[in-house]
Amino acid sequence: MEIYKFDAIIIGAGIIGLAVANELCGRYNSILVIEKENTFGQHISSRNSEVIHSGIYYSPDSMKAQLCVKGNQLMYDFAKKYNINYKNCGKIIVATVPIEMEQLEILMKNGQKNNVKGLELISASEVSKREPIIKSAGGLSVPSAGIIDSHALMHKLAYKITSNNSNIVYNTEVDNIINENDGYRITFKNIDYAAKSHIVINSAGLWCDKISKMVGVGDYRLHFCKGEYYKTSMYRNKLNALIYPLPTKISLGTHIVLHLDGSIGFGPNAYYIDEIDYSIDDSNKKKFLKNINKYMDLTEEELNEDFSGIRPKIQAQDKPQEDFIIKNETEKGYHNFINLIGIESPGLTASLAIAEYVKNIID
Repeated sequence: MEIYKFDAIIIGAGIIGLAVANELCGRYNSILVIEKENTFGQHISSRNSEVIHSGIYYSPDSMKAQLCVKGNQLMYDFAKKYNINYKNCGKIIVATVPIEMEQLEILMKNGQKNNVKGLELISASEVSKREPIIKSAGGLSVPSAGIIDSHALMHKLAYKITSNNSNIVYNTEVDNIINENDGYRITFKNIDYAAKSHIVINSAGLWCDKISKMVGVGDYRLHFCKGEYYKTSMYRNKLNALIYPLPTKISLGTHIVLHLDGSIGFGPNAYYIDEIDYSIDDSNKKKFLKNINKYMDLTEEELNEDFSGIRPKIQAQDKPQEDFIIKNETEKGYHNFINLIGIESPGLTASLAIAEYVKNIID
């Protein structure tokens, strides 16, 4: 079997894998990105709200908080530099009843600890002034939030990678990873050659626990959490900012998805599933609409199914929130095998900061 050697190998061409590969191109001469689908970003990276998050929600000592806040600015800078369509529209987290204002104040203090700038509690009348179609008892203004064309972002990263004498190979699925004295040898399904490197980055998204197990690190288990998105033909160009309710235990709540063309959608809800399944029907529509109608008037006839996404959560159902796992597995005997486990929201926002972090933990 012929073996091709690389300075670093990244498994997975979602936004995280592409960001890491792009970052490493500045240090190494030959990078290989391996993707089992026929193009980049076919799962988590393309099935989300395309929001640039502020970092307000996460525990101040967590990787999610630190990488999201740093990634927020990196994302805006990257978009400006490469003319990627984005909008720094801000966000209002609304209280649907007066007692929720206390929770918004707690959330604001948490965001301030995370160094999120410009946070402001606003009254119901101020919410109504800014967003006339929104019902609320008040809100929390988060000016650093925004939206971005995530496909254009990934396209630019892929272009930069391949322009730097590195490779992205599609339709190539990892079959096994063997830890040898002179590096990691990776074999592929239905392909009679192998790839080898001293550095392997596991950014396989929904399958990252299985990739980790291949090399010998079986400590991690992912849980799939599905979210459905709905759309409407109503209210185009009627909103200025993203509108969010208070977060739930497993998600940021069913929010208004503001698109760059001015149209709006809604999502996601969140519930655990056993298998990867992107199908969507109207079975959750009434419950979905009930959540929307807490802060906006919409009829069932004005709401239609759009798409669904799946998040790779570390926490099991009814368990506390878990942080990102980004770890060089040297202590377990796998030097420079770097696991990225459970990279869900705010993964898109944090992607460029995650890439810098990964580069810095390579020994």
